[in-house]
Amino acid sequence: MARKKIGLFMSEITQFFQFYCGKALARLIRERDMDLIVYASFGSYSSPYGRNLLSEIGKKNIIYLPDYKTLDAIIVLPNSFDIPGMDAEFFELVKANATCPVICLQNDFSDQYPEFYSITIENLETMYAMTRHIIEHHRCSDICYMSGPFTSKDSPDRLKGFQLAMAEAGLKIGPNDVYEGNYWTNRGKKAIDFFMGGRDTYPQAIICANDFMALSICDELKSRGKRIPEDVCVTGFDGIWEGQQNNPPLTTVTIRPQSYADAAMKLIDDLFAGKERNHLIHLFDEIDLRQSCGCGMGRKRQDFDNTDSIRKILNQENLLREAGRITGDYQNRYDIENSLSVADYYFGTLGCEKGFICLCDDNDPAMIQVEENVIFPDEMTLMQIMWSDIGTEAQTVNEKFRKEQILPPQYFETDKPGTYIIYPLNYKNKEYGYLILCPAKGEWPNSLVNTYTNSLSSALENNFYQNQYEEFADAKRLSETDPLTGLYNRRGFEKGLSGLLLENGNEKPRETHIGIVSIDMDNLKGINDEFGHAEGDFALRTLADILRSCIHENEISARFGGDEFSVILITKEPDRIRNFTKEFDTLLEQASKNSGKPYPIHASIGISALEGRDTKDIFECMQTADQHMYANKREYKGRKR
Repeated sequence: MARKKIGLFMSEITQFFQFYCGKALARLIRERDMDLIVYASFGSYSSPYGRNLLSEIGKKNIIYLPDYKTLDAIIVLPNSFDIPGMDAEFFELVKANATCPVICLQNDFSDQYPEFYSITIENLETMYAMTRHIIEHHRCSDICYMSGPFTSKDSPDRLKGFQLAMAEAGLKIGPNDVYEGNYWTNRGKKAIDFFMGGRDTYPQAIICANDFMALSICDELKSRGKRIPEDVCVTGFDGIWEGQQNNPPLTTVTIRPQSYADAAMKLIDDLFAGKERNHLIHLFDEIDLRQSCGCGMGRKRQDFDNTDSIRKILNQENLLREAGRITGDYQNRYDIENSLSVADYYFGTLGCEKGFICLCDDNDPAMIQVEENVIFPDEMTLMQIMWSDIGTEAQTVNEKFRKEQILPPQYFETDKPGTYIIYPLNYKNKEYGYLILCPAKGEWPNSLVNTYTNSLSSALENNFYQNQYEEFADAKRLSETDPLTGLYNRRGFEKGLSGLLLENGNEKPRETHIGIVSIDMDNLKGINDEFGHAEGDFALRTLADILRSCIHENEISARFGGDEFSVILITKEPDRIRNFTKEFDTLLEQASKNSGKPYPIHASIGISALEGRDTKDIFECMQTADQHMYANKREYKGRKR
């Protein structure tokens, strides 16, 4: 019997909660001899140029990859979906296609989706308790609050908990007392500037909706010469490792990812066993009172072994260096083979045991269209398998399979349970395929996977457009080339002529001499009528070969159709224009004799030097060359009689 498959949907899988919850779920699911399939992506971000909306579409398209009917249970962290509308889009897909239990972690969706299960903590009650602690125990009355994004799922409840505690204590919340942050470490300065708007003194306390923002507040306060907690108390929420190592250690709400993983698997076990379970499950959290709020200030700060801290810092430095090398090595890698080679070379830096690169068929509409309704094609191609072992080269596979299989069965339906983390390979809103990472037991990908995936995606985009450019260049060349002789046709001649008259955007210097040559093959019709068109074609190609041998670099020759040819000569030696006719006639006569054909290959030629540079001068020069050519043609016919 095939192993059960648990689908886990979350973004930013290397962030604190996702990292530890994902690792715990992978261990628990492996112990139950099941497969874990993680559908991952990177979240939204804002730059000075605004949100990258097309990229957001490409990232959230990962939710369209799975065949939901093949999953035996679904676990989702909707709070990690910071791309607007991604959660609602996901839930609609699940409602329409999934037949298995759906478990939401960290958020209560029991009202919106009563058929789903929710595992969460009491965000409102916990933030209420934190705020009451600051008010009652530390006697603070001037308190500011740094919220997460107002659209985030847990932000409203945490904000309400703060507001309720302030209202019960009779404390007013001013217009500059609540700042909307982004759950990250880059808004500390903006938040403090906002809080200080209209006030002369710093608030007594700043309560933050997560630890990353609290750490950014601590750093900014320190840069302004403020002491924590003597001048300003600071608290966080989430209980991340960095908060413990902060100086002073951060007061926070400890949310243990392991507890969520345990609860989710207990729920799945019960549901698989046919047991009834409540659709809303609350977990117990706890407030860790540390020195950043003033608790324990009378105690001596406990020393801790900083070996782990140093190791983490060195590891991050190494990942940053590797990120730079990855982006550098992908530059100028326009063909798919080289791009896959770079992907293999750096795969060992990601902290995973095995990896698969699966690409869309490049003939599929998904590769050439960017509409939202064209995402992953029905057929995918497994291009390459990679291993982290040093010295083990990637295996080129190039095997097609159905999208709903995720991988060809021999790589997926294995003897042992596995963890498969799937990232979309997208450039803006165009999907080129996906990357599958398989971490070893007890491991999880590191933060370098973001740079790795984005760089590979950009390389695939470059490769795609390089191919498009080459196809365009071939089409352009064919549109400007005579197919029989390989010389320019009239269109190519006219374009080449305009380019030759200019040098770096300016007219060529006056000391440069330009000549226009008009050539007409003699008796082509007679050769075709008596010996056949194949012989006429041979004569034309012979003449074209002679023209190519006579002209110099940057000069052009063209066939206008039929028996008409033209040449543009460019030289600083005026004698060359006068001597061109003699050189051409001599070489063509020799080629005719050496051809062994029963007919002569001959052409009449006229040449004229271009005196000016405007359109009128060029037109008159071409007319003069034609006149000389026709005069020579009449003379040649007269000699033949």
